[in-house]
Amino acid sequence: MRIDLAITPELTIQYYGSPFFSIGQFSELKEVTHSMDAKYENRFKIVPYKDQGREYWLDRDNHGDYDLHIDNPGFNYQQFRSNLVLRWEYRPGSTLYFVWSQDRTGYHQAGPFSFGDGYKLLGEAYPGNVFMIKLNFWFGS
Repeated sequence: MRIDLAITPELTIQYYGSPFFSIGQFSELKEVTHSMDAKYENRFKIVPYKDQGREYWLDRDNHGDYDLHIDNPGFNYQQFRSNLVLRWEYRPGSTLYFVWSQDRTGYHQAGPFSFGDGYKLLGEAYPGNVFMIKLNFWFGS
């Protein structure tokens, strides 16, 4: 989202905000067995697993006992970046800028995708704020 507002020719406000949401869930896990096989389907074997919430228990040897556990590979990622710039040309060629930049990033366990929940989780993420001031002065006539 981008907004440009010219209050006067010398005073402007620009805003830029970019939300990003991504979620991933896995329904089938595979193990590489013959990576160079000519037939693609022969390169992997499906590994049976039991979903234990935060962990997946894997039965790599297919004997019914779970011999390996890994963290759940699913993800729920949210990010919002924004910039707000106030620009004031206080005399011809001389400009004063006030800038506020914010970044919010959240990473959570995978779940069903929901825009509402994504925005809620993003609002709970700790923000990184940067404030800057820039002054340009024109010495010419």
